[in-house]
Amino acid sequence: MIGEQIANYKLIAKLGEGGMGTVYVGSHIQLGRKAAIKALHPNLVNNPQIRERFKNEAATLANIKHQNIVGLYDYLETTKGLFLIMEYVQGKPLDEFIAQVSGPVAEDIAIHLMCQILDGFDYAHKQGIVHRDIKPSNLLITPEGEAKILDFGIAKILDNSRKSLTQDGSRMGTVLYMSPEQVRGVAIDTRSDIYSLGVTLFQMVTGKCPYDENNATEYAVYQEIVNVPLPRANTFYPTISAKMQQIIDIATAKNPNDRFQTCAEFKAALLGQSNPINQTNPTFIQNNIGGRQTPKPERLSQTAPTGNTIHYQNEENYTENNHEKTTNYKLLWGRVNYWFSILLLLSLVGATAYVLLFNPFQLPILEKIAFFAPEKPQNREAAIKEKLKAFFNAIESHDFNNIKDFYADSIEEYFDFKNVDLKPIPDIKSAAEAYWKTYAIAEKHEIDWTTFKYEIDENHNHIAEITFTYRFENKARKWNSINKVRNKIKFNKDLQIFSIAKS
Repeated sequence: MIGEQIANYKLIAKLGEGGMGTVYVGSHIQLGRKAAIKALHPNLVNNPQIRERFKNEAATLANIKHQNIVGLYDYLETTKGLFLIMEYVQGKPLDEFIAQVSGPVAEDIAIHLMCQILDGFDYAHKQGIVHRDIKPSNLLITPEGEAKILDFGIAKILDNSRKSLTQDGSRMGTVLYMSPEQVRGVAIDTRSDIYSLGVTLFQMVTGKCPYDENNATEYAVYQEIVNVPLPRANTFYPTISAKMQQIIDIATAKNPNDRFQTCAEFKAALLGQSNPINQTNPTFIQNNIGGRQTPKPERLSQTAPTGNTIHYQNEENYTENNHEKTTNYKLLWGRVNYWFSILLLLSLVGATAYVLLFNPFQLPILEKIAFFAPEKPQNREAAIKEKLKAFFNAIESHDFNNIKDFYADSIEEYFDFKNVDLKPIPDIKSAAEAYWKTYAIAEKHEIDWTTFKYEIDENHNHIAEITFTYRFENKARKWNSINKVRNKIKFNKDLQIFSIAKS
């Protein structure tokens, strides 16, 4: 249909295709405004149920106006078919964004995106609308970091006075993100969307859906959704925080009463504005998430003072009691002095041992005795030099496996790469291998050790600056000399590189 005109829009490109229709980019022939035009598949146009569902999406979107929900401009029934004219949003569906751009989304970014998504659904829920088909492919991420919700094709209106396309007992939606009540075909409400959002959040922060869609049967997935809690997120991606795990657990609780009851509660928990445990059933938290409930202390019974006064019968009794108290004080003071002396002695022994073993004042007389003395600056410098030699030799081998162990788990700066997590190794590996294959098929680093500078910062990181002549052999088999290069290389306390930059 590309090149055809639908109402005032000319179809200029195809955006994607799904089970119900195809989405095109259209341009208004007079205003030049772009729109996303969703066309129902021609072979479905005469299906009454599908036509009703398509019209239901238009009716649903017509009543929704929110910055995080793709808006509807118009609905058309023509001789060419049925069409939704919608707001055009430049971006990627969340599943493509995870697979092609971000990988597992960092928690702070995931919170930023999910809060926008929750704002949109909170608005829709307040209009009495349940989406019923929440999944990453129905959430768009723009280049500006905004999230947009789309595809209300099987939404249910929670107003019994209005006709609903999907009735209780029917299963609609994508299996992997369904709530347990959707799978069972029972009545659902907005908390079903909250469950699907919890599964979506799991995929955002781990990079993977919690269910094995390639190997598991649909029946097996149904059974897991109904009976088995989601796997621990940190088994998919080890850096998931305990707070994030707890939020996912609550959002995806099997019993809707144990979930966040509204999107606003869900958002507040993500932003740390409330304790997720206080939002739902404490018994569920204790049994299923590992939360620890602090028992409320029993109220202490208090005995009111009687006002009675103790009278000593005679002076002899008074003197005897007073003498006994004095004796007890002397015994107590003697014990305090005894333990104070013991503690003082132990402190002196400990301090002496510390000085002898660690030599904190770097006294020459103790250098041979101090077993744990800090390494001398010249020894640290020599270790860094040896590490640099080995590192440059490893680069010249053109085998990234020889190089990766020199790096820390995360790279603060690596020329054009910033704040990169090297587990798993990202584009640094592919960039290096492409460079060796197509450009520098052989290379040498001729280090000028007279230019070597070394220092250690307040965090005990090692900073080395070195000048070297870099030579490489290109495909024409000609050695090309490059101007002298000076690099600043930072090593952490374990002598692993976490920053390389030109100085």
